[in-house]
This record gives sequence, C-alpha cells and structure tokens, in this order.
Amino acid sequence: MDDIRVIIVEDDPMVAEINRKYTEAVKGFAVVKMVRRGDEALEQVPRVRPDLVILDNYLPEKTGLEILNVLRRDEWPIDVIMITAADDAHTVTRAFRQGIIAYITKPFTFERYRSVLEAYRDFRFQTGKKKRLGQAEIDSLAARGSGRMNVELSKMPKNYNSQTRDLIINFLVGQHSAQSAEEIAVKAGLSRVTARRYLEYLVEQGQVRRTLDYLAVGRPVHRFHMQKSCLGAAKSRLTSITD
Repeated sequence: MDDIRVIIVEDDPMVAEINRKYTEAVKGFAVVKMVRRGDEALEQVPRVRPDLVILDNYLPEKTGLEILNVLRRDEWPIDVIMITAADDAHTVTRAFRQGIIAYITKPFTFERYRSVLEAYRDFRFQTGKKKRLGQAEIDSLAARGSGRMNVELSKMPKNYNSQTRDLIINFLVGQHSAQSAEEIAVKAGLSRVTARRYLEYLVEQGQVRRTLDYLAVGRPVHRFHMQKSCLGAAKSRLTSITD
C-alpha cells in the first residue's frame, strides 16, 4: 500500500513541527504539506489531494470546523483527525457529526497519536482489500478504525493492546443484554481465549460487570456487560459511529 498522504493544518509552528515528526515516525505516512491558515488549507486540498488532514480548530481566517464543513459539502474523499485544544462538547459533537476519524485534545502523547494513526492505517488497509464486508468485519473496523473509543483505563499489562480492548468495549456498548464470552468472541471476530482474557481484565478494571446465568439445563454461564457508571462515557465517544 502506498504511503498515506497527509496535510497538517496548524498555526503554531512548534506544534506543527511536532505533529510532522510524530506523523512521519509512524510507518506508512508521509507529510506532503504543512499550512497555517484555514483558507490556505482549502486552497491546498485540490492541489495536493491528500488522504488525511491533521486539523486544528483554532486557526486564522477559518476554523477547523468550517474547513471540515467545506470538505464534506464538496464531498472530498479525505479523512480528518482533529488535534486541538478545543474540548467543549459543542465542538466535539459537531466534529464527529461531520465524520472525523478521531479527536485528540492537546496536549497529547506520541503513544496516543501513534495508536490513532496505526488504527487508521489498518482501517484503510482492510477496507481497501475487499469490495464487501461482513457485519463482524464492519463492527471490528468501527471499533479500531480510529481511536474513537478511548475509555480511560490504567496502563495495560504486557501482551495486551488497546485495539482489542476497545473492540470488546465497543461491542458491549451496543448490546442490550449481557453476553457470554463465547458470544462476544464469535460476534467480535476474536478467539475465545482472547475474548475471555480481555473480559477478565476489563472486569478487574471495573469497566465491565460479570454475572452468572443459571441455565435450566447444563452448567451456569458467565455473562458480561458494561458497568452503568462507564456506559455514558463510552456511548458519548461513539457519537461518530451512531450519528
């Protein structure tokens, strides 16, 4: 797959340079243009034809949201990741409703940024290979397509990764009833061993609740669902999927 062509739109030169270095440190990405003003960003899009725009919101001439609105109005086949200090609910909601891939608030770490880019790169690779996708594949891609889910958890132990964790959380958020580990594994496209391991971890973290279902016949079954205290935060981060 060719490198993903990136435009960085950021008016602070120091932050722009950090964004460039972070982006080019991730395999598969190439920064092809850096611009400071909103109007300049819209001028460069038809010239450079990027795959991805790294977009600040607070810009001279036009805001990031205004740029995003023009890109969607004109139906440019471009993905957008917002990186901004704007953390108010109105801005975040509007950005997701305009179909952004991810929303990162400043300041942020390289690890956070890299996880978003890697998930986005995998999303493009998977969707580029097939003309049709099954529901399980769509659910999996929605979960890791770009860091939409970012439920705050303590640092994960070795041999765990945030993409699989978020895949399970995204799946559970959409369920109206508790699910067994086997059901989650099948519907989320994971092995049973992997599903069980991550579910136990999420239970320990207090994000997921485990209950015992006593069946009329056979052994009782453990079922899992999101803790109510975590459900609101998780759903709010799925705005870009459900809107």
